[in-house]
Amino acid sequence: MKFLFPTALLILLILPFANYAQTNCQLKKSDDGIKVFLCDSDISAFKTIIVQLEVPATVSQYAALILDIEKYKTWQYKIEQQKVVARENKMDLHYYSLVQTPWPTTNRDMIFHLQMNQDAVTKVLTVLLTEIADFLPKVDGVVRIPKAHSVLTVTPIDMANVRVRYVLDIDPGGYVPAWVANMFSAQAPWHSYNNFRNSIISQGEDRITVPFIADFQP
Repeated sequence: MKFLFPTALLILLILPFANYAQTNCQLKKSDDGIKVFLCDSDISAFKTIIVQLEVPATVSQYAALILDIEKYKTWQYKIEQQKVVARENKMDLHYYSLVQTPWPTTNRDMIFHLQMNQDAVTKVLTVLLTEIADFLPKVDGVVRIPKAHSVLTVTPIDMANVRVRYVLDIDPGGYVPAWVANMFSAQAPWHSYNNFRNSIISQGEDRITVPFIADFQP
């Protein structure tokens, strides 16, 4: 069987690996407006995870929460540690993430290269996350995830709502029992995106934005 594994985050579509097709998709969880699909992948022996939802936020508000790396552990599923380890500019950085996994598996970690850009005309936001496994030395007692790619697209629907599509391909590395893989495959992304949406809603009228991401104007 194909194994699945979570990544925290948040991540994407118009870049090279995103052009590979996802086939034989199955809807694994649909609840409270969030759909999680598991698909066969043309580029990996592991299942591709796809999440779709709508969020009551502007593109700039969504980007602000994505770029607030230190707060990922407040909304991402089973994240134990998260920190920025290198920053190229406001929309290009590397961050370290430690994922807590249940016994008998070993905790996983990863270093993601996050790259964000926005289409000047459509205002569609694209976030690419690529695992750079050798960016930092390995940690004793933790399995370094060898390979992961994700694409996040945030498309404005109107001035107050966006449509989100997240595509993740990941190789968890090491031994992962089937029951652990199945637990994380649908539950992890659903909980993460539900928490993310609630985090934005809880900000009320005092929502954080970033000045370098433009919002949709009719």
